[in-house]
Amino acid sequence: MAKPDYAAMVQQLDLTPQAVTDAIDDLNEWVCLHANFSRLLQIILNAVAGRSRDLLIVVIGPARVGKTTLFECIAGMTDELARQAGKRRGCFRFSVPPPDARGRFNWTAAITEAYARSGEILPSSKIAYGDITEGAPRRDPAIRSGVAAEEALWQSFIKNVQLERLFTIVDEGNTIPVTLSELQVVRAIHSLKHIVAQTKQPLLIGGTSAIRHIVEHDTQLKVRTKILMQNPYGNTKADEENFESFLAEMEKRLGAEFCEPGSLLSNSSEVRRGVDGRCGLAVRIATDALSQHGSEHRLTWSLYKKYLDELKEATEKDLAMERLATNRAIVAAAEAATTKRRKENGRTERNDRVGATKNTNAPNHPFA
Repeated sequence: MAKPDYAAMVQQLDLTPQAVTDAIDDLNEWVCLHANFSRLLQIILNAVAGRSRDLLIVVIGPARVGKTTLFECIAGMTDELARQAGKRRGCFRFSVPPPDARGRFNWTAAITEAYARSGEILPSSKIAYGDITEGAPRRDPAIRSGVAAEEALWQSFIKNVQLERLFTIVDEGNTIPVTLSELQVVRAIHSLKHIVAQTKQPLLIGGTSAIRHIVEHDTQLKVRTKILMQNPYGNTKADEENFESFLAEMEKRLGAEFCEPGSLLSNSSEVRRGVDGRCGLAVRIATDALSQHGSEHRLTWSLYKKYLDELKEATEKDLAMERLATNRAIVAAAEAATTKRRKENGRTERNDRVGATKNTNAPNHPFA
């Protein structure tokens, strides 16, 4: 049987031209300047520089509002400040991975990603140089089991953060309470607290409303936590003006070759309502329209509105519910004075308290 002529098949398809793909990539890499974007940058970078006593910084906002873009900007600026000071990096950054085979927070995958982003060599990959009579260099023979490798990876991560005074950035933190059991969520909380307690360096974590479970669970963790909200654009006059400026900049980034000038800006109110004020969704609609129709004509209002209506029909209620859940006040769990008495000796147990207990006070090992 003859092999299919894939080259001829490609020619028959109307694929997106490379110029359109480059324009989409440039748009996606562009930092969305939200109304509160610069304010959050100032607060977080000051905390990193030691001008704040809050060591755990939590950024909460709905999906597609720009949290990941904010974190990418902070990571880049932190690394640049470190290089100006003669260091090779300024932060470790990773996204929350899926649970491991045992249902725990997968710190091995998280730290591996952090090392890969910064070019760090894993402890298990380092070479041990012995005496010249021992022959060629070899890998460190001290790490003989998976448990030992996991322990070495964790200890090296803590040591690097502490010695280099690195800032830790954790993205997609909302998946911690969503994917882990209640027990493993508690252990993940203790691990985050362990990083802050042992290194005395700030840790930034972001996510949607589900992230509130992390800071609500431990009262001691809450008192050293700064909560920052990154909200979508609303209906105020300032929000309307800022969103118009955002659309004008987006049209400028695409250029007249790929976007009809003024097509989005002249309908900014309808766009803002359709995407619930979320810049990430506004960019996503533009990229979807260009990737599907960029080879035929540039982005016009009629083409953009087609994809905007599809989005409104599919997700309007979900976006409204998510905004409502995110804007609810975040209140730390009160210390529960729950006590139990053992029948055999009548002693009082205090291990069920949510605040100052032996379990939360101690520098808990993350794999306990």
